[in-house]
Amino acid sequence: MISVQNLLRLLNGNKLLVALSLLFVSCSASKPVFDTSNSQIVKTSTKVDKTTQDTIKTPQLDREVLDNSKDKRVIDTIRWKDVSNKNKAIEIPAESNNKVGSFEFKEVYNVKLLLPLNADKTNDPGASRFTYFYAGALLALEELGEEGVKLNVDIIDTEGQDYNLDKNMTKLVSPETDMIIGPFERESIKKLSEICKEKEVILVSPWYTSSRLTTQNPYYVQMNPNLKEHFLKLVDYSVKSYKPEEISILVRGENDQAWVDYFEGEAKKLNKGKDFFKTYKVNTDSLKLGPTAFFTMLKDTKLKAVIIPNYSYNDESYIYSCLRRLAAEVGSRSISVMGMPILYDSDKVEFDYYRTLQMKVVMADYVDENYGKIREFRRRFLDTYGEIPTVEAVKGHDLILFLGRNIKKYGRKFQDFAAYDFQGYLQSIFDIRRSVSDDASEQVDSDYFDYYENKHLDIIEFRGNKWIRN
Repeated sequence: MISVQNLLRLLNGNKLLVALSLLFVSCSASKPVFDTSNSQIVKTSTKVDKTTQDTIKTPQLDREVLDNSKDKRVIDTIRWKDVSNKNKAIEIPAESNNKVGSFEFKEVYNVKLLLPLNADKTNDPGASRFTYFYAGALLALEELGEEGVKLNVDIIDTEGQDYNLDKNMTKLVSPETDMIIGPFERESIKKLSEICKEKEVILVSPWYTSSRLTTQNPYYVQMNPNLKEHFLKLVDYSVKSYKPEEISILVRGENDQAWVDYFEGEAKKLNKGKDFFKTYKVNTDSLKLGPTAFFTMLKDTKLKAVIIPNYSYNDESYIYSCLRRLAAEVGSRSISVMGMPILYDSDKVEFDYYRTLQMKVVMADYVDENYGKIREFRRRFLDTYGEIPTVEAVKGHDLILFLGRNIKKYGRKFQDFAAYDFQGYLQSIFDIRRSVSDDASEQVDSDYFDYYENKHLDIIEFRGNKWIRN
């Protein structure tokens, strides 16, 4: 049985929003109540910065957010009012607590899903990535109901102007709450993580990533690998695929040198203490003026690959300029460019660059649209909502399916056991392991950890005319 509470009606002409407002996921006869009088369109002048990313300034890699939010728009948005007191929650069977060794099982698990349904601040909330995440999650809840997973899910729109996290904290982290998924905002996650730690409630972060948000917190599960993990994946792939001095890392100045030091330090651990990478200092003026920005680097006959370590949308123009000049200068040479998700996500990067530079990108949420399960999901999503699913829809589906199955299998403290659970879903692979904060002492013992984190990352490569997992 899956009971979904507080699904507040979304008023918009968008077909997806209309479908979501009408969809009810349950195997019981009861249905939620929607009150259209409590939804209204309001004007707002809220703006979103092009990026919420921090900048690494020290070798400690104090990066905290990998986020693709780019737009600045003044928009119409939707205000959802909390009518949970007016519309009573769906009745569920009486709960039972059963402890078996380290396991703690319940008849029904209470889950709160905190969604910023229009955090992208789009003119059409139905186009928001969080709306698609929501839609994918609902399809997963339907599957879980068919599998006999009993969840009581309370969905809360944190973008509603009447919503205040501090005022609702007691209700959110109540004795009945077994798991909270979200929210999106850093400060909200930070507050919740400490209270969830105290109350022993699992907090799952689907979007925000940090290597120093919380300490000694076995109840915090971060689903996106942090920046350091992305770097480690590139290092591991480089050492396994190339020989020493065949890869050059591009740097602009002192800030970028911290990344180079980190790359080289990790590579030495895998290369018997020997140097592995070369570096090339980019003259940013030459990117604009001359046809020989990379002439000296490309004279090296050993060179087979280049790493652009920049990840922030603040560096998007610089990254594009490097790719433009490299594509013009490599000629007939076979040179691969490797880097962060921005190489794949940026609207500035042209298709021809993918092929000419044989790009390879480290990714956490790559979706292969030609994969059989994805094609089936696309048909199901289209039939249900009248829209084509996005990457966020796949992410929402796989995450909710993963969490639901594990809480049923291992109980309300499943994170201790899901750490050893490798399962394939639509496209996601979950590799939940213990992580140590960047702020932790280097003297911590082998059993020490600060939080759980999904470590899985892919290297995708542009080969022929399409992206494939390497």
